[in-house]
Amino acid sequence: MTAVALRLRPLALALAALPVLAQAAAPTQVQDVVVTTGFRGGQIAVADSPSPIDVIDAEQLQLTGKASLREILGTLVPSFTAAAQPGGGTSASIRPTRIRGLSGDALLVLINGKRRHGTAVYNNFGTGSTPVDLDLIPISAIERIEVLRDGAAAQYGSDAIAGVLNIILKRNDSGGTASVTAGRQEDSPGDLFQTSINKGFALGEDGGFASLSFDTRSQGPSYAAGDAQGSFYYPLLNGQPVAYGTPGATPDPRDATVDRLLQKGYGRSNRDRVLNFAYNAELPLSADLSLYSFATYSHRSIVDTRGTFRPNSVSSLPEVFPDGFAAQRLISEPDYQLTLGGKGLLASWNWDLSSTYGRDAVRLGAQNTLNASIGPTSPTRFYLGSMRFQQWTNNLDLTRAFNLGLPNPVQVSVGAEHRWELWAEGAGEPDSWRDGGYVIPSGPRAGQRPPAGLQSFVGNRPGDASTVTRNSVAAYVDLGTKFTERWTASLAGRAEHYDDSSGNTVAGKLSTRYELTPGFALRGTVNNGFRAPSLAQQAFSVTQQTSIRLPDGSTQNLLAQYLPSSSALAQALGAKPLKPEKSLNFSVGATWEPVKTARVTLDAYEILVDDLIVKGENLVDGAGSTLVRDRLASLGYSNLYAAQYNANAADVKVRGVDLASELTQDLGSYGLVRWSAQYSYNRLNIRRIKDNPAELGFLGSRYVVFGRQAQLTLTESAPRDKLLLGSNWSQGPFGVNLRLTRFGKYLEPGTTVALDRRFSAKWITDTDLSWRMTKTLTAAIGANNLFGIRPDRQPVSATQTGLGSALPTLADASNNYGSYSPFGLNGGFYYGRLSYDF
Repeated sequence: MTAVALRLRPLALALAALPVLAQAAAPTQVQDVVVTTGFRGGQIAVADSPSPIDVIDAEQLQLTGKASLREILGTLVPSFTAAAQPGGGTSASIRPTRIRGLSGDALLVLINGKRRHGTAVYNNFGTGSTPVDLDLIPISAIERIEVLRDGAAAQYGSDAIAGVLNIILKRNDSGGTASVTAGRQEDSPGDLFQTSINKGFALGEDGGFASLSFDTRSQGPSYAAGDAQGSFYYPLLNGQPVAYGTPGATPDPRDATVDRLLQKGYGRSNRDRVLNFAYNAELPLSADLSLYSFATYSHRSIVDTRGTFRPNSVSSLPEVFPDGFAAQRLISEPDYQLTLGGKGLLASWNWDLSSTYGRDAVRLGAQNTLNASIGPTSPTRFYLGSMRFQQWTNNLDLTRAFNLGLPNPVQVSVGAEHRWELWAEGAGEPDSWRDGGYVIPSGPRAGQRPPAGLQSFVGNRPGDASTVTRNSVAAYVDLGTKFTERWTASLAGRAEHYDDSSGNTVAGKLSTRYELTPGFALRGTVNNGFRAPSLAQQAFSVTQQTSIRLPDGSTQNLLAQYLPSSSALAQALGAKPLKPEKSLNFSVGATWEPVKTARVTLDAYEILVDDLIVKGENLVDGAGSTLVRDRLASLGYSNLYAAQYNANAADVKVRGVDLASELTQDLGSYGLVRWSAQYSYNRLNIRRIKDNPAELGFLGSRYVVFGRQAQLTLTESAPRDKLLLGSNWSQGPFGVNLRLTRFGKYLEPGTTVALDRRFSAKWITDTDLSWRMTKTLTAAIGANNLFGIRPDRQPVSATQTGLGSALPTLADASNNYGSYSPFGLNGGFYYGRLSYDF
């Protein structure tokens, strides 16, 4: 069997099962869901849409048993993935995600059709992305989610390269729901406690409403690493610690009882406490005028364990931490967004005028760590700095139908948008980054200088701090009509202007659908799009300090900088102002309703992205070379040894196919079953890597602006395919939801081929069992990853800790599962839930 046939086999199996299921089904019609996403000026049934759209309702969200919206989407949307281990840094706050193989910031997120603000956090350990933080939207407020799997920049603007996620909030004017969920991860402690409540109220006497929602979540860490081996303490001679290998020395007795779980940052490293609030309200003033408003407010507090140090480490001063320490990052993050608007009818035009303001602020701190270069007087709690993002968006949308002599009216929509954005990075306290110059006076490390700055983290220096702003204005037009009862087509265009390096962009989209026979239709789209570089991608800066061993054996503390591409040093090293990523998207598909109880959609697509923004390779000398340091010194930066910046460095291509199918089967007295099969396959290839800038010619051929490891991380580190098979059975008060997910194989690249780690495909089983005890009270138990499946175990590198070649590595090799697993590292999660309807 060919490689292509093997890849498509899960798709073929899913398709082959549908006719059999359809024949067995009784006439219970599949719900014809109506959506607004991708169709301006009204609503459209999912089956009639010329672009593929998925709809996820509130019941589906709850039945996943997942704690956050990001995890839910990774479960229910085949082309959406998120790595289990974010890589450290501020990624502990918002995890990098992917959609159709592209970074999560290629997905535009809307709430009630209005643009959601992005995060302030820059993922410098991930892809350099700043997507919308989905975890700060209360799940209890969501009525449904509409996922448009197609480029839509011509309709909605920047970021909609891979698709659009439109979160529709509840509109109930009475009643509500409340639930409590408690669970535990297979790896300890792994505790979860989550509450949610939604309540609706009537406003006025003409159908107005106010729907209020409130969620809380407390979730603890889960440790996936094994016990560390070897000595934690220096051996003793006459009761005093001495260097390893000292004649007559004996092991320190504390080694027998020490906590050997060193890698507390491996697995789920966070202790999260999240509070989310939302409201959605509308007040009709007359038949032709309504006012509306909706908002979210969140506060998240994170304690993230990153980096554990043995007491015999040069970074662990015995006067401060005699038994070593586990450094913890502190993240405090208030976030809110408010929309005010009005809509109505004026001179035959339906109009909608709105203003949306969003703000995300992050305060970074650290505890249980030290700046060893200060010496024993070092504090153990620090302020590291801040990040802040603000966005103010104003929209005017007009739509009406015109009779132009065609068989059906032409729906005409026009609109304008103004958006203002600000991103700011604030400095931390000096002790979080400075070099105190301390020299260890005695003991096995006598005469050595500890590394400068905090251990595991680094505070922002004053030179890293900045504030950047920009404005953009846009105008669009969208036309659509049914030329015949079988043929629908639409055309959209958008022009946008930014007052920074993003400049001017123009996007267009053509969509069409033709029904060949009742129940079977072909559809297709072609569109171009863009994603303007985020302000954080343009301005983020961080300076790290490390100890460099010189040829004479001495050490020197030098700096490495992550530079804004607009800085003088970055441009002297070849950086250019960042341009928008530009895309060309083709999609062709078919929809089939063989009977009223079944629906199948199959869509193939190709996305070409030019000028993809990536993290440029680190400019640092290899062994025995001083080329980079010499060039930095010639530019006036003699204290630097390495530099890095973002660049529009690659052109890529994504090809893929999406299958979505559903079937409703009435089993009479045995209940009702809803079957589903979904499959996604996508492959991202690099079409071209931009040439090194002339300013880096002194490095010769050994340097590539977008290197091997970064290339493979982009193309191979997420599964290319995912298959979801689901069934939801209900009979009277009982319900069973079962979901099987197959995640395809993936690769975690190393710095060389020998260090690459390959992971095989895995099947994950999720289940949720519910019992409606009374008309209002429901109890449920469930499991995510019921059988505790984990990624393939990998060998640990033989790299030593610097404590001597006789010492083993930090982690037990049998427990190394890599970092990029799309289903987690910590085995199964088991929970119970109580829900109350009122």
